[in-house]
Amino acid sequence: MPSKRSLFQQSVAKSASRETRREAVSELRRIGAVDQLSTLTQTNGIAGPLRRAAVRELKELRATEALETISENTAVDPAIREQAQL
Repeated sequence: MPSKRSLFQQSVAKSASRETRREAVSELRRIGAVDQLSTLTQTNGIAGPLRRAAVRELKELRATEALETISENTAVDPAIREQAQL
């Protein structure tokens, strides 16, 4: 089983395919990696679709605290903040 760290690295690797990166985000949810998913949503330079996928995964995990933090973080893209609202 891949570690949270290796899945996170795979999800942000520019050399990885879009599908590989998306699968890594799904795996992060499967193993309950709330911190890594939250970081993905708040990191500039990560493609919007991947950031939105991370928010969806956080919602699946019912990660209320992480979603509230994202929605209140004014440095996060407004569309991502809006999606993170409960």
